[in-house]
Amino acid sequence: MSERPTPQSKSLAVPAGSRTFCADPRRCGWLGPAILMSLAGVGQGLQGAEMSLSETNLIPKNISLWDESMLWSDQLSVSSGLGYNNNVWLSAFHPHRSAFVVNDLDWVFIRLPLDGWQVTGSVSVEDTRFWHEAGTPSEDSLLARVKVVRELAHGWQAGWEVRGLYEKQVLDVSLQTDLPYAVLVEGESFTAQPSLRKDWNGGGWLQLEMPVSRWWLASPLDDDWEFGPVLTAGHDFGARSEITLSYSATYQDHNAWQTVQFVNGNDGPGFGPQKLVIFQQQTELAWWQYWDAHQRWRSSTGLVFADLTDNGNGFFNEDQYQVVQDLRWQTADWLIKGAAGLTYEAYPVQWTGSPNGQTLWRDLWDLSGAVERRLYKGLKVYAKLDYQRAISNYYGNAGDYQAVTVSGGLRWEF
Repeated sequence: MSERPTPQSKSLAVPAGSRTFCADPRRCGWLGPAILMSLAGVGQGLQGAEMSLSETNLIPKNISLWDESMLWSDQLSVSSGLGYNNNVWLSAFHPHRSAFVVNDLDWVFIRLPLDGWQVTGSVSVEDTRFWHEAGTPSEDSLLARVKVVRELAHGWQAGWEVRGLYEKQVLDVSLQTDLPYAVLVEGESFTAQPSLRKDWNGGGWLQLEMPVSRWWLASPLDDDWEFGPVLTAGHDFGARSEITLSYSATYQDHNAWQTVQFVNGNDGPGFGPQKLVIFQQQTELAWWQYWDAHQRWRSSTGLVFADLTDNGNGFFNEDQYQVVQDLRWQTADWLIKGAAGLTYEAYPVQWTGSPNGQTLWRDLWDLSGAVERRLYKGLKVYAKLDYQRAISNYYGNAGDYQAVTVSGGLRWEF
């Protein structure tokens, strides 16, 4: 399975508003169910019109092969290593440093679509234990996903994906308050995502997805619902290159958080009578490319623009610009890769605490590199380096920090 560049802003809590839709939830609340019904209706009509097998269906559809082991394959990898983080809490003034031990498990499986049914899935678990007092004894994550795709006639595909996530991690949640700080975020989410895709001769394709997510987040964050369409157009240039352009519009409805009424002046922010709703529109251009005939060199590039708007006086409003670039070189025994990401965030309403009344902006840098070497069959040794840097106009440099994490260890693949 080839990877695609998927630039994202942050992990579990893309805090107040990750993706958004429409300007007024009272007018647009019908859109989620309507799009889901439309997907189901179109899929039924296409399945009814399926008079012949699609191009990749090699087995007659009246023969069931769900239990055929030849169609299923999987890979399990387990890793264990040691590392060091010089700023666990992403602090501007009082960094907590600690060595740690990290253990990972990754399981990936796939079912070949020889009868028109394809199944892909993965389970990823990571546990980090700090050796010294770092404000938290550990960071943990668990991500599981399964996607089922049915190939239909005339280049159509219908799919359904479900994802579950649990994460306990120190994250920068500065944009959620009028003060810069990081917290230990703990929570889980469940996502159901139907999709419909059309492929044309020549490599072009168009896909509509309708993810619906429920988030349960511990304080100081808030539970919420998120839904909204994602429309993606792409073009495959053979097996060596692909370009995609996507647009998403998401509506995020919070359980308890209220709109912010006052954001300037000595009184600080206050809260309004309405429950907080955030709308995000995002456009993303992505390109991945193999640069040699042996597919050893590969690059991926992503450009993202996001616009967030809340239903109050704009405290959570944000314009976000993001560039993500990675490059890797891979052979049977070696893997060397690096990635760089730059995110610029502008908040037209949030105050910086400065007497001159400036509104907030931030630059976020993410740099990473990794080297992996096969020692014997499925046994590999790895080393990783991650660098994070935040620069902003918070008064007194209160929002500036940097963190370096180094780690290394062994990985076994089965």
